[in-house]
Amino acid sequence: MASSASVHVVPPSSPAASVSAPALSPTIELGELLHQYHLQLAMIAGASPEAAARPVQWVHVSELEDPTPFLTPRTVLLTTGARFGTMHEAADAEDYVRRLIETGVTALGFAVGLHWDRVPPPVVAACDRLDLPLFRVPYDTAFIEIVQTAARLLEAKTRDRDLWSLESQRAVANASLHRDGLGAAVREASARLGRWVCIVDRFGRLVEFSPESERAGFPADGVRREARRILDRGVSAARIEAQDGSGMQLQALGRHDHVLGVLAIEERGVPDTAERALHGLVAALATVQLEHRSGIRSAQAALRNAIAELLIAEHLDLAERLSHGVLSRFPVGDVVVVRFAAADHPAPSFAEDLQSLDAGSPGLFTATVDGSPLIVAEARHLPAIRRLFTTHELPAGISGRGPLDRIGASVVEAGLALDRAVASASTGPIDYLPALHEGVLHLLDEEPEARRRAMLLLAPVRQHDERHGDRIEEALGTWLAHHGQTSAAATELGLHRHTLRTRVQTAGQLLQSDLESPDTRAELWAALRLTARAQ
Repeated sequence: MASSASVHVVPPSSPAASVSAPALSPTIELGELLHQYHLQLAMIAGASPEAAARPVQWVHVSELEDPTPFLTPRTVLLTTGARFGTMHEAADAEDYVRRLIETGVTALGFAVGLHWDRVPPPVVAACDRLDLPLFRVPYDTAFIEIVQTAARLLEAKTRDRDLWSLESQRAVANASLHRDGLGAAVREASARLGRWVCIVDRFGRLVEFSPESERAGFPADGVRREARRILDRGVSAARIEAQDGSGMQLQALGRHDHVLGVLAIEERGVPDTAERALHGLVAALATVQLEHRSGIRSAQAALRNAIAELLIAEHLDLAERLSHGVLSRFPVGDVVVVRFAAADHPAPSFAEDLQSLDAGSPGLFTATVDGSPLIVAEARHLPAIRRLFTTHELPAGISGRGPLDRIGASVVEAGLALDRAVASASTGPIDYLPALHEGVLHLLDEEPEARRRAMLLLAPVRQHDERHGDRIEEALGTWLAHHGQTSAAATELGLHRHTLRTRVQTAGQLLQSDLESPDTRAELWAALRLTARAQ
């Protein structure tokens, strides 16, 4: 992974998404502090429905005219109003309150009985207008009491979150020991966090998800897209956040040179330390489980490849014995071979459908031979195979039906059909036909040098025909087409067999070649075919 621990990614659907804030320490709600009756605090302005739920991380005292350089977000500011005598206009009070809001102050506490018998009306009006909670602190309540009370509440919250973190981590770790360790851990983490949790593999295929009740509204496409994005960028994690604070946390699983997948967890605001610790544990357990699964899948894939190679080598008995415990059932009867192109990043939906077809079709298995994927299946599975490639609009080649002992020929047939499907830009499978065999001459057609040498080879015969008005080339071609049988060739040309024999002998003399040699005949036949196509 990249050296950066995490990056903030702005979701494409939310161009105005806010910049993420740093992870929060435990906070209490403003209403919890105000409801400490021994403090006798009273809200007098800015009492919106959401005011009581505002987070409080600390309480600070300041009598400065502008305390904002020394304040942090989620702070309750306490003041006696010693410098408020300079606020002669409502605009002055509004400027003061607006600066507090821009700093992220949660609420303003004003002590009466020292400099002011009551809170100045301009301050009350400004807090009401700008929606900043304002509460009155009675003369008998010391600021230190408020600070100490907030500290005790925050300490209790921290202790509660620590206990929650320990209990949650213990529960998730125990769940991972079950038979379905990864799924159980994801379900337990989701229940503890109260949010959806999922894992996708490196191809974007959904491996685990919880809870099922959230699946209908789960943004599967968005998770796949963002997971693919962080893997392509080579970063270890990303946080997707919208303006309302919702989003998701993504973390790559595995090593830099061997990424196994991505853990995605729904977020509703920035996670605190306890939640981040649980995220880290789930990521570690998921990596171990995926490594285990990957090892098993790699071993099974190697065994399937070995079975396919044994079938091609016609070691049927050994292949069948090796298939026990690897394949749901060894193919029997007539089979077909399907070849398709391997993609660097196959579509998750195709990978899922192919895996489902493999798992639910006895007598069918996938393998890789010579670096190319293939499917070996009983002929009865052909409709499902055609439907798979047609639905996903992928080119594939399907061999003819045949017994297992000729599967090597079926592999060649499927390869020829795949070549035709790719060349014709087919959006589905193509069946093998004997006409797909173009032969060696088809390959020579693609070589200009082969055609040039053919012209040079036949040049003596053609020059003779041009000078003397003879038909030696025609006689030679017909004679070769009849495998050197003079009578059949003479009949086709309407010549006497002695005349044809003389012409063939003349060709041999001109070419200075032994026409009884099969190599010479093959070379001359290829040259005649190549030059005929060029005319």
